[in-house]
Amino acid sequence: MRETEFDKINAVLDRAKFAIAQIQREVNELTHMRAAAQTPEKIAAIDLEADELLLQLRKISDAIHTSNPAPHLRLVSDTD
Repeated sequence: MRETEFDKINAVLDRAKFAIAQIQREVNELTHMRAAAQTPEKIAAIDLEADELLLQLRKISDAIHTSNPAPHLRLVSDTD
C-alpha cells in the first residue's frame, strides 16, 4: 500500500517529537551536572554539550514550519 503524504508528514513529526524529548532529557541532565560542576573546565565542557543540543534543536526547528497553523516540513540538508 502506498503511504500518503499526510502519513509521511505525521511520521516525520513523530520522529521530531521523539528527538525533542530526547534532547529535553539531555538538557535536564546537563542542568544538574552544571549545577554540580566545581571547575571552570567542567562548566565549559558542559556548555559545549549544551551548544550541540541547541544546534540540534535549531535543525529541527528549521525543518518544521511551526508559525503556520498547519505545520509543514521543509527539506533541510543533513550535512550542515
